Amino acid sequence: MVKRIVITMAAVLVSIVASAQNQGDSTVTLFDDLKVPLVEKKYVANTNFQDNWFVTLYGGVTSNFGSDDSHAAFFRLMGPAAAIAVGKEMTPVSTVRFQINYVRNTGVTDDQFGQVLDDAGSILKDYSWMNHNRFKWNSFGLDVEYLLNFTNLILGFRENRKFYLQGIIGIGGSVSSGYTTAKFAEAQGINNSHGAQLQNKDKYDTRQHSLINLRAGVAGTFMIARNWNLHIEAIGSVLDNSYDSNPTTSNTWDGHVDYLLGVSYRFNNKGGQAPGFYYPRHDMTEYIKKMNDIDDIRDRTKRRRQELEEMTDTIDVDAQVMYTLIAFDENDTAIDRLQQTNIYTTAYAWAKSPRSIIYITNSTGVDDKLFRKRAEAIRDILLERYEIPASRIMVIASEKDIKPVGDYIEFIVNDL
Repeated sequence: MVKRIVITMAAVLVSIVASAQNQGDSTVTLFDDLKVPLVEKKYVANTNFQDNWFVTLYGGVTSNFGSDDSHAAFFRLMGPAAAIAVGKEMTPVSTVRFQINYVRNTGVTDDQFGQVLDDAGSILKDYSWMNHNRFKWNSFGLDVEYLLNFTNLILGFRENRKFYLQGIIGIGGSVSSGYTTAKFAEAQGINNSHGAQLQNKDKYDTRQHSLINLRAGVAGTFMIARNWNLHIEAIGSVLDNSYDSNPTTSNTWDGHVDYLLGVSYRFNNKGGQAPGFYYPRHDMTEYIKKMNDIDDIRDRTKRRRQELEEMTDTIDVDAQVMYTLIAFDENDTAIDRLQQTNIYTTAYAWAKSPRSIIYITNSTGVDDKLFRKRAEAIRDILLERYEIPASRIMVIASEKDIKPVGDYIEFIVNDL
């Protein structure tokens, strides 16, 4: 009577799925209390170039700091601000973005405007109202910025984190124009004594300015949906003191602070996966699909045994056959923890029947060169970890070439 013990992973998969429902993304217990992780937390997936891109729209206000701005209230120095950014999350900690921004700045003039008097002391023109008067201008910038995720850096990465805090540093260029101080051109530099003009008549330079822009700030991000994030951001820009059209003061730097509210759209990752970083998961559906091929293997084995009986005139061949599928990630030769469990199970069974031969065979669609490397990886574990004699391990590219004469174990190598 022919006995065949066909061990597939179907039963194991059922237990894994059932345990996963109870334990979530942790571990399941298999043979002899061996813990098998459902999620590998040593590294994250979705680090390809095409993964984790986003576009963000910002709106808010800006507050200028520059020459003589202390003579106006903080809120009276505010103006509108807007920006659009395109970027990529490089790792759970690091993000790079390119940003185009616009701000409408508000500054304050100095107190050097006075009255123009004639020789008799009569007032010809009075510009004193311009002292400490507000003026405005436009500024457009293009920046590249690096964002450091403090939350993931300090607390460690966690999938689908609902809130995190980031620091921002960046550099770029700024073009400023449209200074309303141009209307002061006639009056700038007028002294209030005898109508004489000050030496620095052209102290307000209302021409267009192109300046280097240094930026730093902080941002808080809320995950509000699968592809959408909400941002609250405060970021400061530091520029040359000519930024506010008055480069003659003792100030070394001018600048502004932007207070922004933004919304990001995060593009799906490769293959339509959700954006963001994730720990790799074992795709149980793929395992189950591969296990469906076991029925075909049974039929082929039955036919081979019948052929063997006809060739050897053997009437009674009492053999035990064990099939184990070893699945690899595409184009990979590394054996993960779940597949090592399969090897352990097979080695345990071989120890009970040490006369058995272990065949490592290829399956349809696996490149021969890749198969050989995978077979060597399986063979090394059997030799080194479980001390199975090399004479009991055979690597055969095709299942058709197996000529069993007794008990044997067959490893079937395949892709996930």
